[in-house]
Amino acid sequence: MGALRPPDASPLPPGTRIGGDVVEGELGSGGFATVYLVRSPEGRLYALKLLPLDQGEERAERAWRELSLGMRLRHPNLARQLGGGQWPEDNPRFLWLKLELIEGLTLEEWGLVPGRTVAEVVERTLELARALAVMHEAGVVHRDVKEANVLVRESDGQAVLVDFGVSYRKGSPTLTKGMFPPGTLPYRAPEAWAYARAHVGVAGAHYRAGPGDDLYAVGVVLYCLLTGRFPFRFTDDGGVDVEAVLNQAPLSPRLVNPRVPREVEAVCLRLLAKKPEERYPGAVALYEALEAVKAGADASWTLPLHPERRPAVKPWARRGRVLAGVGVGLALALGAWWLGSGQEVAPPEPVPEPVRAVAAPATPEAPPPAAAAPPVTPRKDSAPVKQQQMPNAPPEAAPKGWGSAVRNACAGLTGFALQACIAGQQQVPPAPPAPPPQECPAGALETMTRTLGLSIGEKTSVDWSDVRGRAVRVYEDTPVLVAGHWNAGADFTGAGGRFALPDQTRVSGRLYVKEGRVYGRLTEARTPNGVTYPVCMEVLDTDGNVGLTLHPGSEPGKMMVDPVVEIRVVDRFK
Repeated sequence: MGALRPPDASPLPPGTRIGGDVVEGELGSGGFATVYLVRSPEGRLYALKLLPLDQGEERAERAWRELSLGMRLRHPNLARQLGGGQWPEDNPRFLWLKLELIEGLTLEEWGLVPGRTVAEVVERTLELARALAVMHEAGVVHRDVKEANVLVRESDGQAVLVDFGVSYRKGSPTLTKGMFPPGTLPYRAPEAWAYARAHVGVAGAHYRAGPGDDLYAVGVVLYCLLTGRFPFRFTDDGGVDVEAVLNQAPLSPRLVNPRVPREVEAVCLRLLAKKPEERYPGAVALYEALEAVKAGADASWTLPLHPERRPAVKPWARRGRVLAGVGVGLALALGAWWLGSGQEVAPPEPVPEPVRAVAAPATPEAPPPAAAAPPVTPRKDSAPVKQQQMPNAPPEAAPKGWGSAVRNACAGLTGFALQACIAGQQQVPPAPPAPPPQECPAGALETMTRTLGLSIGEKTSVDWSDVRGRAVRVYEDTPVLVAGHWNAGADFTGAGGRFALPDQTRVSGRLYVKEGRVYGRLTEARTPNGVTYPVCMEVLDTDGNVGLTLHPGSEPGKMMVDPVVEIRVVDRFK
């Protein structure tokens, strides 16, 4: 039997036996889980997700909840969970989940293939409505419907809804800390944002998503498939425009794409209604509406929706994405549904929180500084983590053709061999150079001293992760979490409370490597209730030294550091 390993160590070797199945290779890994391709004694292939038990009770509880819901919900348009348990049996250190191996593209990838028609898009939406109808009838809300969590099965072309890790069943205990349950921001319903606005600062306030939230998310998915864009544009700093979501109607799909039939547009806009009661009364009603619309289809439904679409994904790249979409998809495997716990290590998608429209900071708005975390638009959770280019940072030193050279060198390999090939070539591109000295973001000093009651030079302990005793992997934009309340000064009363930043506040910015150490410029603090503040803070090690030790196993853009560090208030980045 192969040796055990945490998610950031060497993978389990082929031949390792878990739950009666034999590991054949690794499909993907992230901060909290690793997914393997396994073969059963009968010779069938499955996906098996392995999660360390030392990651906290909440994550383990989510895993068991996922298993329970997945085994309860059986339908052709829902991914199947096939079993689970603890491993090794004599001294359990991991939780494993056995998942259906689904070969196919994500719905987003499927939609990008040239020649997709209205008829096909409506058919995929019908299948998604069927899946949700079964879930809702069982009292389960998915809470993260999006293209990355829908796979189009290669064998029959049907849509399969995956990722039950953040789903909620009526009567189950609440696991999420903070205002919102886990989810993806552009798909969050208006009533959720309205609740957040009405409950900012209310201790213990937590929004409970319902079937209407899932239907709104279906509307976003349908709008994207029809038009190639989200129903609401992002703000200049990469966040969601909450004011637009709450108060503005989305642009007519037919104005964006004249090939969209009027009847299909009507279904889409009803799903995006501001109030849940203005949408369809349920997924069954949505299904019936789509069936009625489909019955009146004419020849225009067979024309390509997007004649200008780029060529389809190359076969070798597609195969990699198929593996990334296994079972509940790598969105789940790489930790997307762990985000609800508030403990994140190298999240696959550092989505910006558009909280300025919910509760504005005390200081005036200003353009984001060059050192701030770069604006990010939503992308597939199942895609490999990709470092964002800083707006004012020097360009990457790697040649433009490096990525394709790596893929060509590794083409034809699969599983364990493919991962080893890519990992060996990831050492090629050097890390970008360290940024020059820089002033703090506009308004940060006033916010920190007057609004939050913090002093220049003041510091507090923060976590990259609740992992202890070993280094963890972080990326350029991985946020840190305030461990416990960060109290305001004893003589300060302006904050209106007994602490400046509450427990689990996320502080984000940019990390970079210089002379073998990791440095951080942190420019934004986001509280669990959704309030953001501009800040100016640097990262220290636990001995108070500026910067962190770079541990073995680091790669360009992927740094191994201690899980617990400190941050200090500064008046300028040197």
